[in-house]
Amino acid sequence: MFILKRGLLIAFLSVLFTSCFGQDDLLSLLDEKKDEGPKKVYATFKTLRVGNAQSIETVKKKHLDFRIAHRFGNLYNSDSKNPINETFQTFLGFDLASDIRMSFDYGLTENFSIGIGRSKNKLIDGSFKWRILTQTTDFSTPFSLALYSNMGYLHARPQDMYSGIIKDFKTSELHRLNYFTQAIIASKLNNWLSLELLPSYMYRNFIKENVNNNGEADVNGFFSMGIAGRVKLTKRLSLIGDYFYNFPAYYRNNSKAYNPLSLGFEIETGGHVFSLFYTNASYLIENNFIPYTTDTWAKGQVKFGFCISRTFSL
Repeated sequence: MFILKRGLLIAFLSVLFTSCFGQDDLLSLLDEKKDEGPKKVYATFKTLRVGNAQSIETVKKKHLDFRIAHRFGNLYNSDSKNPINETFQTFLGFDLASDIRMSFDYGLTENFSIGIGRSKNKLIDGSFKWRILTQTTDFSTPFSLALYSNMGYLHARPQDMYSGIIKDFKTSELHRLNYFTQAIIASKLNNWLSLELLPSYMYRNFIKENVNNNGEADVNGFFSMGIAGRVKLTKRLSLIGDYFYNFPAYYRNNSKAYNPLSLGFEIETGGHVFSLFYTNASYLIENNFIPYTTDTWAKGQVKFGFCISRTFSL
């Protein structure tokens, strides 16, 4: 009998202590949850670029992103003598590559990545993207903010760089450099809509003298404002687009300089994201397509663009 009573007492004390410690554990978990701040928003966009434009996303820490991007020829061109025939002869522009770019981007931290690339027009570029601020799910921080900057070096032959002008000045290596800086302000408004504002500044050390229809001359440095968006249509399909407006008077009423616009779709398939879009921009990097877009959607002068990428964990 004594043994039975002692066993019951031990069992009772065990349950009591377990209950007390269990309550303490639950209370500590609740306290931890209370201490947790607002959750950060991830995957505002799915890739490093929307169409032409940069997205808010950076390469993950200790990951290397290798990309080969293509921009083909015009789907149609109403300025051609026989535009329909030209369209079929070039197979909807696929026979004409207006630009090809290879690039490497590496994540030094979760919010800071560096990159290097080379474009078909002999422009070598180095860049960085720094995500300074990250949006939260409760909108206490309503947007994410990143800074993107790129410097390009044109390694073309001097006779190609200065072709078409009267050269009465000395050749300089500084003429080969151009610079692009951009703030990326992005917000994931809900599960299906993400938007960006992209205030930008472009500067080229050397430009050829060009004047538009109103007598306004091209300038070395100028501001541009970009907008970009992603609309999720289904679980794996999204509509994407971006547009840049260049502020200088040179880009107004100019039959040889236009603002770049891209429209297309983003498709997610088994861990890979494919961006398929059309644009009037012939080039693949901001240092080129911001100042040198010479085609327009109004004349059907749009080109198909896509990118193949592979990310490596290092």
